[in-house]
Amino acid sequence: MSVYQVATELGVARRTLRNWVTKRAQILSYRGNKKRMKLTPGGRPEVFPDPPGLLEFIHGLRDSERALTTIHMVTWVKRNQREWLVSYLVDKKPGCGYNSLLLLLQRFCKRHGISRQRPGMSKQTQGDLEDTHDIFAAEFHREYRAHGSESVYNVDETGIYYDMPPNYIWAVRGGSSKISSGEKHSTRMTAVLTAKADGSKLPILFIMKGTPGGRIETTVFPTYQYPLKCL
Repeated sequence: MSVYQVATELGVARRTLRNWVTKRAQILSYRGNKKRMKLTPGGRPEVFPDPPGLLEFIHGLRDSERALTTIHMVTWVKRNQREWLVSYLVDKKPGCGYNSLLLLLQRFCKRHGISRQRPGMSKQTQGDLEDTHDIFAAEFHREYRAHGSESVYNVDETGIYYDMPPNYIWAVRGGSSKISSGEKHSTRMTAVLTAKADGSKLPILFIMKGTPGGRIETTVFPTYQYPLKCL
């Protein structure tokens, strides 16, 4: 087919098709998101002059489990990007420059996967926890290396709450808003997820409070493919 026929068939301009042919090797070697229309990352250009440097400072501070606030980032900018900071603040209205800088840094953190969180206290440092993790992994693989991947199971459980009472209800003005004790608490069910080391998954095990021979066991469970039992 000619270039004109191919362009008509695909619904693109002939110039675009010729550009594809010119960049054929680059297009075929691309390993990014195939939905992206450009080979190079697009989007809004970064205003901050040194994103890798600031990210390195942020991750370094958090890796050492130090408290990180916006003030720390402002201090880093003052020390390492003073010329850019002066040029950035010169165009701002009087009294608005500092707040604008804080907002810019907050948006910078949000774009790079850094979120505001409540600080938590730990008895051990992250490095000690990683060492403990590595030691346990080495001992586990040494002790159970005779077992095949089809015999190694990874089990995790998560709680599911249902029949939760509403936070707000409608009640007659001036009347009582009380509800019966049976509607004050939600019901909890535990879902046990199990996967083998070879990648296969086992059926989900649901654990709930029930009465042997009750409505759940006689009415609900028979509809499932695998036999289940109330505990």
